[in-house]
Amino acid sequence: MKKTILFIFILSFFSFYSCKKEKNSISESEIALGKKYGGGIIFYLDGSGQHGLVAAETNQSSAIRWYNGAYIVTGSTENAVGAGRETTLNIIDMQGAGAYAANLCEELALNGYNDWFLPSKNELNLLYQQRNIIGGFSEGYYWCATEYDSLHAWNQYFPYGPQYYADKADSACVRAIRAF
Repeated sequence: MKKTILFIFILSFFSFYSCKKEKNSISESEIALGKKYGGGIIFYLDGSGQHGLVAAETNQSSAIRWYNGAYIVTGSTENAVGAGRETTLNIIDMQGAGAYAANLCEELALNGYNDWFLPSKNELNLLYQQRNIIGGFSEGYYWCATEYDSLHAWNQYFPYGPQYYADKADSACVRAIRAF
């Protein structure tokens, strides 16, 4: 009788814990392009399907400059997917505090997250490609964190898609992103 009760207890214990969802696990239904996740809307997934990029649901600005008033080389020339965070921090290290695109994203606290950044050139292009599932974009230019030279940085024209370099003193829209 004691063996039967012990067997039932052990069986119940393992059944309970084997069915329990891990706190850090992510179901496939939560991770998909266009789904709300991690404080924004997923617009890119890596090969694992468990990591990617989310965009804020709205613009952070419709008219802000790329620079903080100084035409300097920031060294933020990397344009790859995954480079946005680093290039944003490079810009801020060189430009300092103030009201400009990279700092606006860095200071953003939204939906419980405070690790937002200005997208790199290629991340911005991915954002453009998924603009219809994200929504809320203005018809105009959007800054990215990729610098062209001391006077210019890259931007992208929504809704048509070409990327141009523009004067850092020009105003453009900003949509912050974050990695998960």
